[in-house]
Amino acid sequence: MSPRTAVGPLFVGGTGRSGTTIGARILGAHPDTALVPIELRFHVDPGGLCDLAAGKVTVDDFALRMRRTWFERPPNKQGPRGLHVIAERPVMRRSLRRLREAYDADPWGASAAYLRDVVRPFRREQGARRFIEMTPGTAHRADDLCRMFPQGRVVHMVRDGRDVAASVARQNWGPSTIEDAMVWWADNLIAIDAASRRADPDRLLTLRLESLLGPRRDEHLARLLAFSGLDEDAAVRKFFDADFSRDSAHVGSWRNGLSSDEQDRTERLHAEQLARMSSLGVTIPEPE
Repeated sequence: MSPRTAVGPLFVGGTGRSGTTIGARILGAHPDTALVPIELRFHVDPGGLCDLAAGKVTVDDFALRMRRTWFERPPNKQGPRGLHVIAERPVMRRSLRRLREAYDADPWGASAAYLRDVVRPFRREQGARRFIEMTPGTAHRADDLCRMFPQGRVVHMVRDGRDVAASVARQNWGPSTIEDAMVWWADNLIAIDAASRRADPDRLLTLRLESLLGPRRDEHLARLLAFSGLDEDAAVRKFFDADFSRDSAHVGSWRNGLSSDEQDRTERLHAEQLARMSSLGVTIPEPE
């Protein structure tokens, strides 16, 4: 695919704590792209844009949650969150009005137009042709996003389950133990696999985070850029070489602070979940 023919949005998702931010930042270093600096969420959350397009919620339901929940979410330690970070309220209102007018005739097209409309001011401000969005849940809705955006692309970032579980257990939004977080990781990959099977395989790329750090990292970078319809650019190369490393990606950090017995237990938990996924026909790429 020629880089100039792929003009749809790029969505980067995964289980959470799986390298979605890093994958998005690599692509976002390209001058043709504008990386949305927060997780928009309203397109893939329950009751959001994908559910609206599929007729599972009404425009009124979506608009209400847009105003009350997704436009301005409570800030966290990284700062403000929600659509208001990149779009003013009048932009949201005008976009909702256009959504209402177009929805009955073409629910999927109207829903796609809404997302483009609210992101457009930010994308133009960045001087970019395309935008990148990095809500982890985009991988769970890969099939819907492929239908909504015929020229869009979805990147599913996969990371070592031990590192994911250890990271999630330290957060305040998920399972609080490595054991529960390991099950959570596998459950999410099983759900993502189901959506991936329904998606257009030509517009979904599953990429192992560790492969972007291994001996074939240049090959995997080239693969990511080609899939995304982007030429290799000096700014991308600079970020990839200078700012992205095994240390910055915390590869193998799950061992930190664990005794040898605790490490052995984590290894067993990981093997159990890999076996469970395998029994369901779910496999993940090995790092290369």
